Amino acid sequence: MNQRNNPYSNSAIFKSWNVIYPVFIYFVVTNLAMSLFAMLASFLGADIQKQYMALQTATVAVTIPFIVRYYQRDRKEPTVFWEHMGKEFSGKSTAQIAVNGLLMFLAGAILGMALNNALALTALEEISEGYQEAAGHFFSGGIFFELLGACLLTPFLEELLYRGVVYGRLCDLMILNNEEKTEAGTKREKNSRMLAMVFSALLFGVLHMNLVQFVYAGALGILLAWFMEKSGHFYGALLAHIGANLISVLRVETGLFGWAEQDRNVFLGTTVGLALAGGVLLVAIQFVNRKR
Repeated sequence: MNQRNNPYSNSAIFKSWNVIYPVFIYFVVTNLAMSLFAMLASFLGADIQKQYMALQTATVAVTIPFIVRYYQRDRKEPTVFWEHMGKEFSGKSTAQIAVNGLLMFLAGAILGMALNNALALTALEEISEGYQEAAGHFFSGGIFFELLGACLLTPFLEELLYRGVVYGRLCDLMILNNEEKTEAGTKREKNSRMLAMVFSALLFGVLHMNLVQFVYAGALGILLAWFMEKSGHFYGALLAHIGANLISVLRVETGLFGWAEQDRNVFLGTTVGLALAGGVLLVAIQFVNRKR
């Protein structure tokens, strides 16, 4: 398609602003909503710290419609990114979509746990006060709001924003016109998509605002963007994100993997095993989505 038809192609400054301002709107809405809900909770005599996840869940629910608006508008525009995604998704059979969803959910859960284990083997969690505070908030307010907020609504909102909007707009910012579909142009487009994955993941990591989550979210963000590319839709990234958050909640609330945390060697071996299992799932996803 002609990149000149892209509504974000007027100038580099304009296109860059189109990547940034949805994130700005996201932060304005979430901070304002959280402040208002916290004031209401305080007025009603609730303990804000203990009810943090309930307040966060309400905040996310209020913010979702704002980001859905950007996502839906982008999908209607004739951009290079959404044209590519449409072709990818339309080429999938129902079976491929179902298998993708299952494999990506499992990969998100297993690789998310492996990455958490790897970070636990370092000193980063101990030296990052921001992470300790964030972890305290994540696991507060009861398992109902952890499941509804942290495992469902928050992944939905973040995938809409960081993969559906930010990653898509970064691709449109970086991919040059390749109407003739030359070999050099195709290679350049592939490299541009990889760079967009990295930049969107870095932004995803930075905006978690602590060192541990920067590393975790940055690495996970690259994986989630890759899942979106492979599935041709943001559902793949969403299911993987849900899997990663769900396994974290179950791990803390049920002690599901407590046996692996009793001995450092067992913990290390479990981490390696999880990484290998995750690698097998990534190969399987590549195989399921191979070009015929």
